[in-house]
Amino acid sequence: MVRRREKNGQPAESVFRRTLGRMSVTVKNEDTREKDMMACTDFYNYHCGLITAVHAVQGRRPFSLAGDSADPDQVVVRTTTEEARHIFRARLLNPKWLEGLKRHGYKGAGDISKAMDIIIGWDATADVVDDHMYRRFAKKVPLDPEMASWMKRVNPYALHNIIDKLLEAASRGMWQADEETLDALREAFLDAEGKIEEVTDR
Repeated sequence: MVRRREKNGQPAESVFRRTLGRMSVTVKNEDTREKDMMACTDFYNYHCGLITAVHAVQGRRPFSLAGDSADPDQVVVRTTTEEARHIFRARLLNPKWLEGLKRHGYKGAGDISKAMDIIIGWDATADVVDDHMYRRFAKKVPLDPEMASWMKRVNPYALHNIIDKLLEAASRGMWQADEETLDALREAFLDAEGKIEEVTDR
């Protein structure tokens, strides 16, 4: 019979800091293409959390990798930046993905909004989102007349959040956006805000 230790864990901050100080690479492997590093907040909570912790201790980010072993015979390893670009091309900017979410109305618009939250979370912690990725997402979603009209109809809160996060990324220097795009986003923000007021005043 194994006796349970009547002891709680003890803090070991100095040991953890020493470990972080020796760390030069972080790796997260995924064995399915049903989810990816931008599918939920958990991915950047722990992987980006580790990257940020190393950065805090060493003053630089570690070399960060994302493994894809969905096909065991063709394992692919990319940097997290390369993986982010791949996911943007394959999913987040894919018309089929966006159109598919339209079938789910309010929830579908919410899922697109959640994707924006995850994008900015990854960039804020691991610096993996390029300017052109923000620009293309902005043009594909809030600045696309058809998509914006649909979101205003089914879930104006989701549209408002997406625009707010894009403007936040620009204001924090994470996205070097051109003034024309920023002006269009500011106008769209006010429009979405007006739609929300219209809905809540009913």
